[in-house]
Amino acid sequence: MKESHNRFVAHFDMLGMKQAVLRNVEEAWGALSDINEARKRIYKISFEIKDRRRIVADRVRTFFFSDTVIIFTKSDEPEDLYAILILSSELFSNSLHRCVPLRGGIAHGEFFFNLKESLFLGKPLIRAYKIGECAQWIGIVVDQFVAEKAKLYQIDQEIIEWDVPEKDNGIKEEFVLNWPWIFRNNFTLKPVTVDSFYEAFEPLFGPYHDLRESDKTKYRNTVTFINFALNNPKLNKSST
Repeated sequence: MKESHNRFVAHFDMLGMKQAVLRNVEEAWGALSDINEARKRIYKISFEIKDRRRIVADRVRTFFFSDTVIIFTKSDEPEDLYAILILSSELFSNSLHRCVPLRGGIAHGEFFFNLKESLFLGKPLIRAYKIGECAQWIGIVVDQFVAEKAKLYQIDQEIIEWDVPEKDNGIKEEFVLNWPWIFRNNFTLKPVTVDSFYEAFEPLFGPYHDLRESDKTKYRNTVTFINFALNNPKLNKSST
């Protein structure tokens, strides 16, 4: 049975997974399995909204297709936005920890699905794919509606504006998830260098100097964003 509703939808690509499979299929499978186990743990996270405790699992669904992750919410209530931001940020962090970089987007709109037939359709899925796919980095772009709702629900410190580098060598100002700030305690050495950031990815993707130039650019752009987010006093004053 088809269900339709305005929802928050996220689309993520696991960058380099195809090359990782060709390089070491067992290592790649292990990484994917670990990410799925992380998803199960994140589902159990609870949060409070409107004086009620909510659980992430009650508001979202997640599907893995090879090197793609799709997440969508039950509706577009405040608790749905909370849940998809928690799941997206935590899954992003856990994937980095397992050395699988994610790039993606989160959008809002009417979304159709039929779980029995595994069918999914909707403009927010296309939008989430496009805003994520255009970016030349490791990170999460969100559409304007998501950013506005986050501000309304007073969780906007997790979303900032950033000049996102794009694949065509252009720059586009976008709203992005401020994941370095969210997980700032994970960064023990500052400033972060490209070499130190990439070091953990080497077992899956090989030496940095062997990467394609476009892939090297992704890592450089990501490190630039990390250092900005970690060292911007305006962003960090709310964390003290």
